[in-house]
Amino acid sequence: MRPRQGFLFWGLLLIPLGAIPLLVRAGVLDVSGLLDAWRLWPLLLVGVGLAILIGRTRAAVVGTVVIALTLGTLGGVALANPGSWIGAVTHCGPGSQTQALHRQGAFAGQASVVLDLNCGSLNLTAGQDAGWSVDATYRNDAPRVDASGDRLTVRSAESALNQDDKWTIKLPGSQLHELTLTANAAASQIDLGASTLSRLVVDVNAGDTRITAGSGGTSGLDLTMNAARLRLETGRAPMTGSMEVNAGSIDLCVPDDVGLRLDVKEQLTFGTNLAAEGLAHDGSVWTRAAAGGAPTIDLSVEGNAAAFTLKGEGACR
Repeated sequence: MRPRQGFLFWGLLLIPLGAIPLLVRAGVLDVSGLLDAWRLWPLLLVGVGLAILIGRTRAAVVGTVVIALTLGTLGGVALANPGSWIGAVTHCGPGSQTQALHRQGAFAGQASVVLDLNCGSLNLTAGQDAGWSVDATYRNDAPRVDASGDRLTVRSAESALNQDDKWTIKLPGSQLHELTLTANAAASQIDLGASTLSRLVVDVNAGDTRITAGSGGTSGLDLTMNAARLRLETGRAPMTGSMEVNAGSIDLCVPDDVGLRLDVKEQLTFGTNLAAEGLAHDGSVWTRAAAGGAPTIDLSVEGNAAAFTLKGEGACR
């Protein structure tokens, strides 16, 4: 009897998912020797490719087998020792004694800020203060802070493992012109206050990010996420740009009177609530008219194995 392909997939996935933790606990396998198993992830792409190429032949089961066994192995190692697994993948986790860093300064005029955080947390506010400040705690090597009259750059140390950076950054909202954030395995909270940005670039991998976009608005938004969650509150200000999410979710919180034009790339693995929110649909474009002279937010949105949820003002907090 030939097993159904769906049952075969789950059966092959569950075997290593349960067997690896059992063998580790029995002392048969050494979990330290399995920590590089995450490097097998390209096999998932191989499996998908095989499924596409030979999907209508008797050999189609090969793609299912590759995907199921790879996912089961990755999951089994993660269950066997989740702390070491996370550390191996993200370089997060325990390290040396925590140390502290403080830097401060002032911009000469309009400025760009670049943040590159690996492993840790960020709390950024743009307020009324005249200068900027960076307060950080870290393990091993200190983050690098470079500043000039029109630019501030803060980066996690490239050589440090398990740095567990925690950054608190304050910026002068009236001088903030561009903000670029790259965050890997990090939790970020960003309040842009009354800032008027010409460009906001966000690239998040395996993280949780909350952004209050500011009453001044953001002329250009460029957002890319992988295995991450974003909550973005726009306020009553115009915004244009793009959002792309893979294996994650976006909550977009917009006041009810603000207009919307969302060009959404429809895919089977990308779910939205735009129809339920009453937006008009014409091809790939979803729209809502602005009321009382309010601005319109115009975004292109794309997702794979992801969700996009439109909410009211304040719902992202």
